[in-house]
Amino acid sequence: MNEQADWPTPGNLADVSAQNCPPMMKKWLQQLDEGLLEILNTIAENGGGVWIVGGAPRDVMLSTDVSDIDLAVDLNPQEMIKIFPDAIETGIDFGTLTLRNGDSMYQCTTLRTEAQYVDGRRPQVVNWGTSLAQDLQRRDFTINAMAIDVSRMKLHDPHNGVLDLQRGLLRAVGHASLRLSEDGLRIMRAYRFMDRGAAGIWYPDENLASALSEKRRMLSNVASERIWSEFRKILSGENVSAILEMMLKDEVLAMILKTEWNLASPIFDAISEFSEANSDFLTVFSILLSETDSLIIPQLLNKLKLSKFERDSIIGKLSRMGNIPLNEIGKLRIHRHVLGDEAQKHLHLEYLIRKHSIRLAEGYSDDCSLQELDEIIINSSRLEPLSFGDKSILDGKRLMRLTSIKSGPKLGNLKSWLHYIQIERDIQTEQEMIQILSTIIWQNSDGNEWPKVQFP
Repeated sequence: MNEQADWPTPGNLADVSAQNCPPMMKKWLQQLDEGLLEILNTIAENGGGVWIVGGAPRDVMLSTDVSDIDLAVDLNPQEMIKIFPDAIETGIDFGTLTLRNGDSMYQCTTLRTEAQYVDGRRPQVVNWGTSLAQDLQRRDFTINAMAIDVSRMKLHDPHNGVLDLQRGLLRAVGHASLRLSEDGLRIMRAYRFMDRGAAGIWYPDENLASALSEKRRMLSNVASERIWSEFRKILSGENVSAILEMMLKDEVLAMILKTEWNLASPIFDAISEFSEANSDFLTVFSILLSETDSLIIPQLLNKLKLSKFERDSIIGKLSRMGNIPLNEIGKLRIHRHVLGDEAQKHLHLEYLIRKHSIRLAEGYSDDCSLQELDEIIINSSRLEPLSFGDKSILDGKRLMRLTSIKSGPKLGNLKSWLHYIQIERDIQTEQEMIQILSTIIWQNSDGNEWPKVQFP
């Protein structure tokens, strides 16, 4: 079937009913990487059973790209390490290894049964098992509880995940409240899986819908890093506005962000319009926080464990909200220089928050109309690149020779002032800058009050 390698030897049979793989799944299997087929064959030849599990069967049935292929095996981690001595012990306490073949890497986890979850984060005891049925039973949602026997081209779907995929329904495996109680992060995963991009939204069944609200406090047991990892995926979704509104209605949004909104807030309309053309989760998050008191934002972002880049980006976006440059070519040049690739995005965002009359926590610095802002956006887009580029024509050393000012704050302020003029007027030569230096009053004035290259 596969031209690159022999088809793998059949491994151990699973203890769960099977059906022939659908045609689309068979076609996908026939194109599997040669390295993966080698891994499957090695496990089978060493007396093991192996299945493709997790998101791959789901994504194949949805005709979406499969980004990762995860394996489940009925050999314990020690047996797997003997077979694959170069395996990476990714999470060996939970039976997870990363198997390598060439440039390809595959996460492989031993089948397991788990005792009671005591803290809503992790199982109290992990026991290795040989039952695929029990392993699939402990998974979160039916669409994630399928397994593929590659060698036999069989699909194991004991919880009717394929049917739920066809119906566009999100349903928990077994009792929804129990599944969410085992791991509070499943609450966030549920909202993420509801967003199906161009296919719209998959709504939870009645049991899961009730459990999401009832068990929301389980999120307090989940590490902030894990919550943010899921939340940023939600914020990147095509239908993020509708998902956020569902989270708000279920009181989950307030649970994770410790702040409040109402369903009538124009924020959600603005996010909806923005996300139709963008997948910038940091800007979406900024819009969501735009009416929140700026004094609590840093604490909120720190608690969620955002990276420094993410925190700085959001705080920067929020600090600029409500501010636009004057519709003058020099001011537009400064705006573009400071924000770079973000300049046009900032102006479009300003148009959006004004259009929807968002009540910014910091207010607006002007009463610019949408028509005036539209003109600013057009004029900004027509700016030519700066003739000299972004660097200062007069550097610090040259300024010290010209002015006899020693290195320090005053010199830095003067350099920034001159750079501001250079950008604003698109100066091209050192001679022009020296002429400007002779005309501005810098000798007997306060350097802290001189113009700086900044926005706002």
